[in-house]
Amino acid sequence: MSKYFENSLSLYVHWPYCESKCPYCDFNSHVNETIDVDNWIKSYKNQLYAMKEELINKDVRHKNLSSIFFGGGTPSLMPTRIAENIIDISSNIYGFDENIEITLEANPTSYDDKKFFKFKQIGINRLSIGVQSLNDEYLKFLGRLHNIRDVEITLKAASNIFDNISVDLIYAFHGQKLMDWTKELETFLNSNKLQHISLYQLTIEEGTKFFKDYQNGLIKIIDDDLAAEFYDASNKILNGFNFTRYEVSNYAKNNFKCKHNLNYWNSENWIGIGPGAYGRLWSSNRNKNRIEYQNYKNPKTWLSKNLFGSKYEKITKLNDHVSDIDTLTMGLRLSDGVEITKLRNKSIIDNNSLEKLKRKNLITLVNDRLKVNKRHMIKLNSIINFLISP
Repeated sequence: MSKYFENSLSLYVHWPYCESKCPYCDFNSHVNETIDVDNWIKSYKNQLYAMKEELINKDVRHKNLSSIFFGGGTPSLMPTRIAENIIDISSNIYGFDENIEITLEANPTSYDDKKFFKFKQIGINRLSIGVQSLNDEYLKFLGRLHNIRDVEITLKAASNIFDNISVDLIYAFHGQKLMDWTKELETFLNSNKLQHISLYQLTIEEGTKFFKDYQNGLIKIIDDDLAAEFYDASNKILNGFNFTRYEVSNYAKNNFKCKHNLNYWNSENWIGIGPGAYGRLWSSNRNKNRIEYQNYKNPKTWLSKNLFGSKYEKITKLNDHVSDIDTLTMGLRLSDGVEITKLRNKSIIDNNSLEKLKRKNLITLVNDRLKVNKRHMIKLNSIINFLISP
């Protein structure tokens, strides 16, 4: 196993509560409820200490934490005292990189100047705002509680506190006009100083309200060819505003790539704490196995299991095939591609398929780095399925 895997370590913190459940969301999120702050701090603390023991027992060689990501749910609803304790405890037992990235996800409806200034004081240095749409009609369709005016107010206020702001946007709905979307995107980029954008085409996930609506014929999916036009047009606009696409759906200004997500896509080490969070570590002993730690999803169950100790719902030693598939599929999401030397067994790549893809200029392999050519990123899933040995 390369030293690359051994040196990086990130922490993901899941906060499961939201003001409401969006119809497209398949994340582990629940409508807000009253909590005991001290009990939540204690449970997060127990998991942090337990995972430190796991790192030692599994001989996971790592440097200081390179990133912390508060995800959800809506972590900006989290009491700041909980976030502060998690950051302080993590610093004490894991140590921080000099340039650690600490991200907090937020929604426009949960923005408050005083609270967000406090988040900045306790160490949050990157804000990821769930804008989701640039059109009031589609915000309602997506079940969002805010409107465009709320977005404008939030971004203007947040930019006075944070130097690193990312926004999430969902686009390419059935019935959405390409010209309308491009005008909205250009206007939005002209009006706001952003460092990072995550741009996702709407997908219908099983278990969501949208999935039921789709089954009942209440909503439709956009045509693949039109979706590709949306993707290409969006790329051109973002390039014109000096955003670089470094992952299939993520764009950043220079030096503002998301360190935490790069850790996932590069199949490195991360710890996951909180309801439904999971983590993956490369054990340096036992033939360098990859181990996955899965938390209990239900917030009350998670709390009860970790209040007087720490217990994961499932700990799985991933076999080489599963690890290699994950390393390959996640790495190919990146514009820089994946180093195939990371694969334990390179035979998961079908050589005949690889040669066909290379001849069609869909994929390149240079100096052991395999990557999908930028023009064909929209075809990523089908390329990966074709590439992997049956």
